[in-house]
Amino acid sequence: MFSNIESEKLFRIWRWPAIAVVVLAVLVAIQILRVNKPGPPVVEVVPYATPGPIVLGDLVVPAGDYVSTRIQLNRRAKLSGTFRTKDVKSRVSVLVMNEEDFDQWKMNRTHTSVAQTGYVPGGKLSPVLEPGIYFLVFDNRINDTSELVHAEFLLE
Repeated sequence: MFSNIESEKLFRIWRWPAIAVVVLAVLVAIQILRVNKPGPPVVEVVPYATPGPIVLGDLVVPAGDYVSTRIQLNRRAKLSGTFRTKDVKSRVSVLVMNEEDFDQWKMNRTHTSVAQTGYVPGGKLSPVLEPGIYFLVFDNRINDTSELVHAEFLLE
């Protein structure tokens, strides 16, 4: 009987602290769940070139090489621009092509271009591009000297 009374005393002494610990644990769990609610699903935004200049100014195209600019679009856009070499005897080719054709072109395989000028001292391009990845390429692979090209290409 003595142990029964002693256990009853212990129960009375620890009842309220035990209730407080349980209530505190429940409140902490509620707070953690409330603060860490799952957010709305993340939508991956595909970056694209904003309207404005793509290439603007002078660039040097190394001998037997090319210079390319990557353009990634998630909407239809018009690329328009002009280019000219330093003199009439200097000739470069400007091409606009998608990513697959650019890879084929680099390996000297058959490819198609959205727009191409051929090897000329200057020219103008204005293709309309659908969503996707494109490359604006200044090609000097047939020449033994570097060429200075002034280019102004804008994305509209």
